[in-house]
Amino acid sequence: MDLVVLSAWSSPVFLLILFRLGGMLLSAPIFAGGHVPVPFKVGLALCLAVSLYPLLGKGVLLAREMAPWSLGLSIVGEVAVGLVIGLAARLLFVGVSLAGELAGVQMGLGMANVVDPQFPQQASVVAQFMELMTVLTFLSLQGHHAFLEAVWASFESIPLGTFSGAAAAGAASVLVALFGKSLVLAVRLSSPIMVAVLVTNVAIGLLARVVPHLNFFAFGLSITFVVGMLALLVSLPLLIRLVEISAGQVRPELFSLVRSLSHAVR
Repeated sequence: MDLVVLSAWSSPVFLLILFRLGGMLLSAPIFAGGHVPVPFKVGLALCLAVSLYPLLGKGVLLAREMAPWSLGLSIVGEVAVGLVIGLAARLLFVGVSLAGELAGVQMGLGMANVVDPQFPQQASVVAQFMELMTVLTFLSLQGHHAFLEAVWASFESIPLGTFSGAAAAGAASVLVALFGKSLVLAVRLSSPIMVAVLVTNVAIGLLARVVPHLNFFAFGLSITFVVGMLALLVSLPLLIRLVEISAGQVRPELFSLVRSLSHAVR
């Protein structure tokens, strides 16, 4: 790239673009996990900022004369915009993880926890399986492109340095609604396994009352686990379909979030 062109760039404008992209990568699914190295996130944010600056820098020339305190506040606002966009997409994975946790506990796998690469905490084996299934489905539907499209739309709807408290309030209401949808998704995903395990536990309880001399507690957990695994395998096509529908809704929900933020800014 020509050094003369680089010298004409505005450092404050570039920083605002960079921090909005960095905020998105900090909270977006797949990229936000601890399995993604920090240098990779920084490098990706820099590459995206360099690519977007020629398209965005011409319309925000006033940022060249921003005071240090004003630039600091604007950077905080840009990070908040990126975090909100990434968090909105991440709520889908939160619902899937919660569904796996509910199903795993009912199957007796509550103690068999492993490290979750998406979140810095432990998760059950069923939650891990559902999250990996969701990641593969999300990538196959080009869901990661939705992040870039939403960020680009946010630059058009929310100019650099214009994020305010009113926009934050609007974002909070949208995120609460998306969190409610993630809870509904968790119940829908885990319901086949939970119902099958519940019926199995009721049947074991009735058999224990009818034949009290048999020790059903000794093999009750094994039966519950087998029934839960069979229910998971049988309902797997339905679960994948639900994940596909939810992943397909990420793009319109992100654009709806961006529109709500733009209305609050105006």
